[in-house]
Amino acid sequence: MTVAILLPIEIGTGFLYHVSKACIEGFNIQSGETAPDILKVITEPFTQLIIKLDQSVISAVATGETGARNKSLIQKWCKFNYLTVLKNESVTNQTECEVLHCFQTGNGTIALKNSTETQNLQLCHHLFVNTTLSDTAVGFILLIASLFVLCICLVLIVKLLNSALKGRMAQVMKKVFNT
Repeated sequence: MTVAILLPIEIGTGFLYHVSKACIEGFNIQSGETAPDILKVITEPFTQLIIKLDQSVISAVATGETGARNKSLIQKWCKFNYLTVLKNESVTNQTECEVLHCFQTGNGTIALKNSTETQNLQLCHHLFVNTTLSDTAVGFILLIASLFVLCICLVLIVKLLNSALKGRMAQVMKKVFNT
């Protein structure tokens, strides 16, 4: 019945197009990086309590760094410092001594090299921070849990609609859908 009425009006006048265009312009929707992520604002606090992913590992895998595939995607440390340390390292190639400060010892040639070390300061606070499970196992657990929550939500929506459409409204809906 709605199609029989609104379709000819839309074809003749473009009324629905103009109404929907006015609604969208009223919302001030932005695209690109400046667009607000409405769903992210709602869901991110909950997901951060369940799991945090290490973005540096994701970037390393995406750029094809060797050894990145063996690292865990689950972030363990939320606060850390990078320290630059001067270390003594053995030199096998004498051409390195042209660039580095080298000195001779009884065991061979040693060079002073700058090395960056990570100093872990604070553990993250999420459900899987100290897990011994693999990333695959954690992903499977999260998949099953999210499907379970989705099914529960769908059942509750159906129950809500069923209770809202009882009585006279249900009879009207049956008449509309069955004709």
